Amino acid sequence: MATTKGSNPTATDAVPSAVKLTTLFGEREFAWDKAIYFPAGLKGFPDHNVFALASFPGEGGSAFLLMQCLTEPELAFIVAPYNLESDTIRPEHLEQAFGIHGIKKNDGAVLLIVTLHKPDDGPFSMSVNLRAPIILDTARQAAYQHHLPEAGGYSFHHDLG
Repeated sequence: MATTKGSNPTATDAVPSAVKLTTLFGEREFAWDKAIYFPAGLKGFPDHNVFALASFPGEGGSAFLLMQCLTEPELAFIVAPYNLESDTIRPEHLEQAFGIHGIKKNDGAVLLIVTLHKPDDGPFSMSVNLRAPIILDTARQAAYQHHLPEAGGYSFHHDLG
């Protein structure tokens, strides 16, 4: 369920300052001016374009973030910020992705979608999607799920061990 805060019901062009959602992780409030816009949506979710990032409830320095859709409370992803100094994704592939989307290097960030795997007969494991990371333009608050070159050998399910 979504409710808005700071809106004036008599003004037709008023934009709420925040949205309160009942998410999979409890009730949360998100500021609209911090929202991230996905012009093309995400793969499999082309009609869901507005998301926000949040820490997990009760988690102090977690390496993971919640990426919550602001228009569909039941749609959320666990994401991991990617260290641009890492060589897991080749720097030239990230530079190419930033260039394709018109993102300046200093304004670029990368998020990796996390998948939790829970087999019936064993412990859970986690993987990240290295093949189609989220390329984020922090200056414009825009993001794109970008498919990296197949030749890079990037996996859709890179095991986090």
